[in-house]
Amino acid sequence: MTAGDEDRHVDIRDTPEPSVSVPAELDSFVGRSELLDRARDLLSRAGTRLMTLTGFGGFGKTRLGLRLANDLTSSRSYRDGVVVASLVELREGGDRLYGAIADALTIQDSAAEPGLDRLCDYLRDRQMLLMLDNCEHLVGDAPGTGPVPALLATLLREAPGLQVLATSRERLGVRGERLVPVLPLCVGDEDSCDCDACDDGVHEALQLLIDRAAELGVTIGERDYPAAAQLCRRLDGIPLSLELAAATLPGNAMTIRALNEHPDLLSLLNHGTSAQHSHRSLQAMVSWSYTRLLEPQQKLWVLASLFEGTFDLDAVQAISHHVGLDEADVQTLLITLVGKNIIKGVLRRDRQRYRMLETIRQYGRQVSAPDHDDRLHQAHTSYFEALAARASREWISPLQVQWMVRLNEARPDLIASQQRLLSPSQTAARGLELAVDVSRTCAFIFGGRLNENVRMLTAGLARHRGDPSVPQVAALSLAAWIALIQGNPARAEPLLAQAEAAAAALELDSDFGPLNAARGTRLWLVEQDPARARESLSLLRKAARAFEAAGALADEWLARLFLTMSAASLHCLDVARTESVTLLADAETAQAPWSISWALWSRALVEMLDGTPRQAAESAQDALRIQREIGDAWGPAWSLWLIGLITAQLGDYATAAKVLGGARARQLSAQASVLGLTPFLRLQRQAETAGQHALGNDTWSSHLTAGQNMSAKEMHALALAPLTAPESRTLPDGITPREFEVAGLVARVWTNEAIGTQLSMSPRTVSTHISNLNRKLGTSSRTGIAAWYLTTGTAGTGHDEL
Repeated sequence: MTAGDEDRHVDIRDTPEPSVSVPAELDSFVGRSELLDRARDLLSRAGTRLMTLTGFGGFGKTRLGLRLANDLTSSRSYRDGVVVASLVELREGGDRLYGAIADALTIQDSAAEPGLDRLCDYLRDRQMLLMLDNCEHLVGDAPGTGPVPALLATLLREAPGLQVLATSRERLGVRGERLVPVLPLCVGDEDSCDCDACDDGVHEALQLLIDRAAELGVTIGERDYPAAAQLCRRLDGIPLSLELAAATLPGNAMTIRALNEHPDLLSLLNHGTSAQHSHRSLQAMVSWSYTRLLEPQQKLWVLASLFEGTFDLDAVQAISHHVGLDEADVQTLLITLVGKNIIKGVLRRDRQRYRMLETIRQYGRQVSAPDHDDRLHQAHTSYFEALAARASREWISPLQVQWMVRLNEARPDLIASQQRLLSPSQTAARGLELAVDVSRTCAFIFGGRLNENVRMLTAGLARHRGDPSVPQVAALSLAAWIALIQGNPARAEPLLAQAEAAAAALELDSDFGPLNAARGTRLWLVEQDPARARESLSLLRKAARAFEAAGALADEWLARLFLTMSAASLHCLDVARTESVTLLADAETAQAPWSISWALWSRALVEMLDGTPRQAAESAQDALRIQREIGDAWGPAWSLWLIGLITAQLGDYATAAKVLGGARARQLSAQASVLGLTPFLRLQRQAETAGQHALGNDTWSSHLTAGQNMSAKEMHALALAPLTAPESRTLPDGITPREFEVAGLVARVWTNEAIGTQLSMSPRTVSTHISNLNRKLGTSSRTGIAAWYLTTGTAGTGHDEL
């Protein structure tokens, strides 16, 4: 195990706070007391690692699981918490399955490390209950096969403290699985029902119908109980059917008596076995809800079923004419279907969005006419293509954050759109261009899902056939750039080589922006020779100019951001100062919050390396405040890291160690790391060396661990507090800060070459500093400098520079 691997393993394991990710209950929970007791008992048994709630769709497995998870959040058995991961929107296993679970665990999906390895590392030493909801579509035909069973077999083996609660229409077939069948609610049948509530005439199904009707403003009184109970029996006590029935009662749209007399409901009682009967009851209830709607409402149901995840009014309006709806009527129709519980309204960052229950969505897709289906899919795909293209054009604007949030919310539909574009009947170039447009917005970086960019670009490139193309070169360059910022040059190199070869075959101009951006980023982050690394500046500048000429303002701004950071870390401070000023001014003029935060971050880096740490602290803290305010999932880890370095430069090493510890924990959560980013790793090691020298290794490590164990709230409070430096004292014997740094490394028996690499200077410059030290100190050798430093030098000053 390398040092980097050891750090990653220890820090992932030692996250200080329990995870609690269980949705709050918004309405009443009815019945199931005996089933809950049985499930709790099973989970409390030492041998239970996996418990699956099984039953047909609509029987209430999810709601039962969430109630159980809520009840167990305070259990001492789960030291590291209870987390719920919904798999309902997934259409495939593999990396997207791992990413969905990582999202629920708040492990951001931005690292180059394989997703399964990240999950195993995170869970290995935790005591946690993980609920996986809606597994059935990720289970194979044979027991124990399919994406979810395969994943659980690995996780349960690698993480001995993990318990899993799953919901599925069928058993998963994983060894050791305990099954808890979930049946419909009690309907008062004396031969089979033994629920306590039946003693007073209100059984579970009737209570659910009463509660859901009351939520909609309808009172079912005692005189209605017999008819309501009859309806419950006709609906077999299926919770979803009861909720849909309750939705028909407001405004006297239907009465309980009319529901009981409905011919479709009556006919259901004459069919097949209990399991078949339950299935048909649910399907008939959904079908009946559909048939009782007016034609425009039915059309909207079909239209809404097209979306994979949540959707907004704009998306529905944009394609409404393909089902014969007037755009002006869509909002009213949406409100109507929400009121009937066919569509659910959800608020995301104060934005109204909508979603459908999966059973209802599937029914809408079933009733869609084939010719409508093709047209709708084409319209859906075109809409999300246009959405991504527009987001990339309008990215540098006051709407920047809204665009990034919107694309994260639309992620399932963007993925589905690309998959359709990459089908054999389509031209692959459109699927590739969609991936490029989404990646250019940095939306998935903002959302902590950088690997989704990787997956979309990889899928698009895999379908690219025939001769090289400009979109292919752009996608290869972008994929290489992402690998580089993930600290994975091994993945970046072949991608960059393919981009170079394709560009040569196309005889692309040497100023092609995407390729030069990737080339420059590689030289900056990977190249060890400082002189060669400085060539990154001209490449990044050429890229920025090419993007500007092409009107690609988002790409142009990002190229300039990397130019600023590379110039600063390569000690080309004149360039860095100039670039940082214009970068921030342009972001502020555009009123683009995410860009402003990163322009402030880059200015702080320049100010720190320019020897003005107090100004740097103000800039970095402003960046962190903005990132927290806009909900940036990636940025705060890097701002904490930079504040830690600045605090070390100020000489407050105890605070620096804590903030760096907190940054390390957040970087692991955000799947961001300096380990593969040579310039940043060098800066971190300089701060660590200074801090360990000033405090001693044990004290430094103690503060580092304390920072790792702080909550996010505590860490941000520490990092945003006024940063102060210890009382400044004059260096002895007229020694400059840079000479003092060199003396410290000489005392550690470093060679001139090693000192030059550490301090970003040539060996010849190091030799000049050593000559000046000998002259000022009256010494004649490196040994004399080391002796001075270890006695007079370290005792006489509290000054340590990075």
